[in-house]
Amino acid sequence: MLTKFSEDEGEVGNSWPTSWPALAAFPLAVAVAAASLGGLLLPATYDHETASWAAEGIAQDWVDLVLVVPLLLIAGVLALRGRRIGKTLLAGGTLFTAYSFLIYGFAVHFNGLFLVYCAALGLSVFTFVGLVAARLREVAEPRGARPFAISFAGWFLITVAMLFAALWLMAIVPANLAGTVPSAIKTSGLPTNPVYVIDLSLFLPGQLLVGISLLRRRPLGYALAPVLLTFGVIMPATLATSMVFASVKGLGGSLTLGGGFLVFALMNLAVLLAFLRARRPTPAG
Repeated sequence: MLTKFSEDEGEVGNSWPTSWPALAAFPLAVAVAAASLGGLLLPATYDHETASWAAEGIAQDWVDLVLVVPLLLIAGVLALRGRRIGKTLLAGGTLFTAYSFLIYGFAVHFNGLFLVYCAALGLSVFTFVGLVAARLREVAEPRGARPFAISFAGWFLITVAMLFAALWLMAIVPANLAGTVPSAIKTSGLPTNPVYVIDLSLFLPGQLLVGISLLRRRPLGYALAPVLLTFGVIMPATLATSMVFASVKGLGGSLTLGGGFLVFALMNLAVLLAFLRARRPTPAG
């Protein structure tokens, strides 16, 4: 049975079931590592991609291998021990891998790693859903929580969602009106941009909903805000790495843009830490 949600920031006892979602972190880490090593060691993996898209794939493989795989393993161990931070990191990590492997599955030409991509995507989605479903059953605002930081996190998520939606629409709408294709799609050589599809259809509306829920002090907001903020640390760090890699390879990457993504990752980290600190009850005076 679920026990009452612990007010302590570090521990949640047995209130968030960790059996299969935490254990799934380990085969997921294996699948991500296999996809990364395949992309880095098998030259045929990106043979049919444009130079810029292949470079992004290789940069993603390095980030997955060096950052994401250790994150999944560490988060899985912490989650098995009942640590809330482990479950938050695992949920954020699986959201990131689900997002990434949707792109691998639909935007990388069919290759020998296709089934590995499918395995990583499936494990990511089901683990994420399992973690969030359990979390929603027990999350609540602790007494003595600091409301300003919680509200700030909500407005931050809303603002980021609206800014990225505006950024994508600024690329899409003029191209539609002119009867052309956005430059990002031309450069990649893909039929469309999967990031536009995922963000405008699912991710950004979902983030907007979570931000509003957090402002209204709803369980959905408390459960998913730290997950989205964790995702907001990993994804810009990945993009910054891709920009640096492309720049070094002479494929048009921008060091300035890479630095901007790094700053954005640090902003998400600062908001995440403030949110987690705000969830702690204030000491009795």
